[in-house]
Amino acid sequence: MSDNKLILEVYYGTKAPWPNTTLLFSEEKALFIDAQFTKTDAQALVKRLRDAGKTLSSIILTHSHPDHVWGGVELLKAFPAAKAYARPAVITEINLEFRARLLRWTGTFDDEIPTELFTIEPLEGDVFDYDGHKIELIDSKPSETINLTTCYIPELKTYVASDQCYNRCHYYVGAGLNRPDLWIESIKDIAERYDIERVVPGHGAVGGLEIFEEAIEYLSLYQEVAKPLVPQKDIVQAMLEKYSDWKLEGMLYMTIGPAVTAPELIDETGGSIGFGTDCIVDGYYCAS
Repeated sequence: MSDNKLILEVYYGTKAPWPNTTLLFSEEKALFIDAQFTKTDAQALVKRLRDAGKTLSSIILTHSHPDHVWGGVELLKAFPAAKAYARPAVITEINLEFRARLLRWTGTFDDEIPTELFTIEPLEGDVFDYDGHKIELIDSKPSETINLTTCYIPELKTYVASDQCYNRCHYYVGAGLNRPDLWIESIKDIAERYDIERVVPGHGAVGGLEIFEEAIEYLSLYQEVAKPLVPQKDIVQAMLEKYSDWKLEGMLYMTIGPAVTAPELIDETGGSIGFGTDCIVDGYYCAS
């Protein structure tokens, strides 16, 4: 292992849907796990690196959703020698889905999103060597998405869950696989196989193993209440009653369907779906 110390930070996005980016600093370099969504948040990451006197060497993209990918355009403009990596299946999804997702968010994030993407290199093997530090690459079982690469950093006992876990945020279940049973299985699989003290979720504050426990509890309730043919309103009410103080409440409405179709929900939301009303958490997390 390298003699230089590995330093971990997490940047909490300032623009909805407030995704997280994990920053790993070695002596001179930086590696990011996920790349933010908007230009504003990506430019904040560029400033952080320049203030720290670091050069971005690599970006690991965990899955295809744009809130974890599209900020890479700005990052690679600022650090053109850096390389972005993802599993081949994730690269395929990113490229295939880009135009549809761009259309989806036109009118909402116009000045903040790219019109073209960037080259992504295939991420191979079970370990990524970052300046002498070992990052274990895990092809997680299906959760929010079928293809998700999570990362375990043994020397820090840190698990970068990406969107396998959020922290005190409503989960994006139905509009993905709608398989909370598989999602629960994926979390339990990780908890059983790795010695974890710190969990970096895809959204929400860094925490410990309580993030796993709360995720399983949430997904279990969702599985119980979101039975076939149960009215959308009843599902929303059940989840909001139990988790009234959780953020990303707009995700719950998107989970129920791509658009609000139930008359009661149209009255409640005005037919307009957002991610939520409040920023999840501010600033940076800096590991001690």
